[in-house]
Amino acid sequence: MVDLLYTHYKSAKGWTCTTGMTCRTDLTDFTFLMPLRIDSKKRRENAETSISFILRHFNTTFIVMEGDGSKKYNPDFQTVNLIYEFIDDNNVFFHKTKYINRLIESASTRFIAVWDADVIAHPDQILESVAVLRKGEAIISIPYDGRVYVCDNSLSDFFRSIPNAEILLKLAPCLPLMYGYCSTGGAFLADREKYLDTGGENESILGWGPEDFERVKRMEILHQTVHFAKGPLFHLWHPRGRTSWYADKETEIRNRRELIKTCRNEG
Repeated sequence: MVDLLYTHYKSAKGWTCTTGMTCRTDLTDFTFLMPLRIDSKKRRENAETSISFILRHFNTTFIVMEGDGSKKYNPDFQTVNLIYEFIDDNNVFFHKTKYINRLIESASTRFIAVWDADVIAHPDQILESVAVLRKGEAIISIPYDGRVYVCDNSLSDFFRSIPNAEILLKLAPCLPLMYGYCSTGGAFLADREKYLDTGGENESILGWGPEDFERVKRMEILHQTVHFAKGPLFHLWHPRGRTSWYADKETEIRNRRELIKTCRNEG
């Protein structure tokens, strides 16, 4: 089975140029942004996998901003396309929305792509989102259709050794969905200035919470188009640490009230 998948990996359309060098699509008008807090070895491995996957397929810049009490992310590869910044942050919860806003403001390109550490999207889906934004047909594009498939530990390790999204697509019918068919988190691409004009991320949402759904709902209320690309997203396995759940009950209630506040503005 592994040999068969590896053969498919080697022959995947668009994977390599005729010279044997990896083909990279020009996305120099995009900056990929990753807010990061490492709470496990797998989280670090996932971040490295996700970043290298993007940079393997696209000529673009990736900015990683790690916020923690000490540095835990040390890239295994060096490239001018990867920018790393560490923020000394001893807060128990990871204020993700604040970090995303800071990342967006640090980017200088017309478009941005906000990327979680643990997700993989097929390059064709990313390019669909790119095309929509370049044409001005949406302010935000989510590079999948609402389906997030969960990769277990073994499949995640296998993907790290053979990082081909075609394999994940082949296996998708056998994988469980994370949140049914209506997910909105994990990754989004946006017109940088237009998104900032709508307020950017809602920093009233603290830590892990409903920030992804609130973002989409707020765009809808503002009559801004949110585009969804065709195809699923894949979530690489990691143990559930503090950055993958509510910091405490009070914060959970506060975040949900903030979502309700946004929804009440409709109409």
